[in-house]
Amino acid sequence: EDWEYLVEKFDFEANQDPNFVLKNSRPAISADRFSGEGVDAKWIVYGDFLGDQKCSILRLTVQPGCKTSFRPESPALFHTNGGSGRVGKLEVRYHQDMKLGEIYPEIGFITQAALANGGVEIENTGTEPFVLTFDFPQQAHSQTPGVASAK
Repeated sequence: EDWEYLVEKFDFEANQDPNFVLKNSRPAISADRFSGEGVDAKWIVYGDFLGDQKCSILRLTVQPGCKTSFRPESPALFHTNGGSGRVGKLEVRYHQDMKLGEIYPEIGFITQAALANGGVEIENTGTEPFVLTFDFPQQAHSQTPGVASAK
């Protein structure tokens, strides 16, 4: 029963399209809602794919000594892609030389509980740009990033 559901939902045609990336790639666009002094935010995966809001990824770059309040509409998984800092109470940093079996403080979650309490503060505690990517699930936004609202 579960397999039938997955097979029904899977888009075999799109999955086998050798030009899928070419047809669906988009340039990064500004995410002004999350940008501020010393903070740059860009949607790097956004819009509708195959007619639906499948996923979205936000890249947030916080300059050394800067911080920002972050409160997206939906919980999200984040990855550290450069630098070091703090996301809420969690200290995170980017690692270039990972070893299998080791634990690294570079991935975390923005939970529903954190959002209900006003979001999280993100601070760059290092000397180089602190770069995070936030992965949002399907239907995470009331307005799909990169898609003009119907008026």
